[in-house]
Amino acid sequence: MARTIAIANQKGGVGKTTTVINLGVALARLKKKVLLIDMDPQGSLAAGLGLEPDSLDMTIYNALLTPEMPISRVIRPYQAYIDLIPANIDLASAEIELVAEIRRELILRRILEPLGSWYDFILIDCPPSLGLLTANSLCASQEVLIPLQCEYFAMRGIRLLLSTIDKIKAG
Repeated sequence: MARTIAIANQKGGVGKTTTVINLGVALARLKKKVLLIDMDPQGSLAAGLGLEPDSLDMTIYNALLTPEMPISRVIRPYQAYIDLIPANIDLASAEIELVAEIRRELILRRILEPLGSWYDFILIDCPPSLGLLTANSLCASQEVLIPLQCEYFAMRGIRLLLSTIDKIKAG
């Protein structure tokens, strides 16, 4: 069963994407099969891995909005032991489009379920917000890694993220 980890912080510029890339590469060097998921509409993870997010026709957006579609259609091999589900700006509209869905915060968890035996690790790069995309990422994960700057305002902001995580854990 894959170990799924969300890398989250509602603050931008704290190293979420860099952490996902470096942790993914480190795990791959240990011969662990890794899936990287970009849940940020900015598409920085895809861009950081050398893809042009705006030129992608199949992304996590398609998987979230068409849950009956096989998730394998949006998985892109990146290098040995690493696959990617990219994102682009289309994902920004997903929060609005999914608002009417029942149990909308569990969509990512449901579409990732078939992948549990394919990977050792699934790393989710969260957007810099506490909206529906981050809630989906947290609900799909067993663990959360929170990159943090060592400064006063960053510490204040962490309370809100931890409160959100507690609410999601509670049900």
